Amino acid sequence: MRHTHSKGEQRNRAAGGRQNDLTGEHSCVMLKTLAEESEAEQGAWLAAFWKDFRRRFLALLSYQFSTFAPPLALNIIQNRNIGKPSPPALRREELEALFLPYDLKRLEMYSRNMVDYHLIMDMIPAISRMYFLNQLGDLALSAAQSALLLGVGLQHKSVDQLEKEIELPAGQLMGLFNRIIRKVVKLFNEVQEKAIEEQMVAVKDVVMEPTMKTLSDDLDEAAKEFQEKHKKEVGKLKDMDLSQYIIRGDDEEWNEVLNKAGQNASIVSLKSDKKRKLEAKQEPKQNKKLKNRDTKHRKDMKLKRKK
Repeated sequence: MRHTHSKGEQRNRAAGGRQNDLTGEHSCVMLKTLAEESEAEQGAWLAAFWKDFRRRFLALLSYQFSTFAPPLALNIIQNRNIGKPSPPALRREELEALFLPYDLKRLEMYSRNMVDYHLIMDMIPAISRMYFLNQLGDLALSAAQSALLLGVGLQHKSVDQLEKEIELPAGQLMGLFNRIIRKVVKLFNEVQEKAIEEQMVAVKDVVMEPTMKTLSDDLDEAAKEFQEKHKKEVGKLKDMDLSQYIIRGDDEEWNEVLNKAGQNASIVSLKSDKKRKLEAKQEPKQNKKLKNRDTKHRKDMKLKRKK
């Protein structure tokens, strides 16, 4: 019945969650437009019914419809009568709302065969739902990969169960599963790289234009500027009083100081003019004191002789 209604361009509207007590079948409501109209005339009401059915059916695959074989469930959610529109590109904000950076790292590690598939099983339901709701952009999977992703991610079936229902050995199923994750990781990396490129400042192309002056002209101009600055600085130095920077002492005094200091001396000093003036003033006073001492001493000697 499902195959016949699909050929008649009918679309699923609703599927009953309860099985028939006698036959074990589920009821399904199908819709079809009576008059052949263009998509613009019939509006988006029929497509809206189909999208609502697909969303609800995917959510119920882990409950009442978990007994369906993955190929059957996959055939129900595929509507060939609707032209497949270009899916919107996945954005970085949507990716970050569902997965943490550590989650993406785990996916990448599994794609490189560094960890076991049990480490990423908590993310497979979200990835499966995004894929079947056309939220993963232009990600393309084969029929076997789609059935495997539906069975593992939405119906929560084990590899042993899927081995019987899809009729493929477990080793081949795990190989298909690894290829699915590789495609998903590649898509997620492209989304992140694109977002980073948009945030970066656009690189401007450097246009090399010939200079108006030659190299020799530039050097001559720089030399003239240096000479002018040098003349100004020299003129300032001429007007300044540099007497405080004069080195005191003549050659004889320096030779005398150097001879006294010796060859191993690292610091040599010479008395300044101030010290010399002070010593010159102090010398007459000292001479007077010495003379007074001599005269006093002579007087004392004379008195002793008289006695």
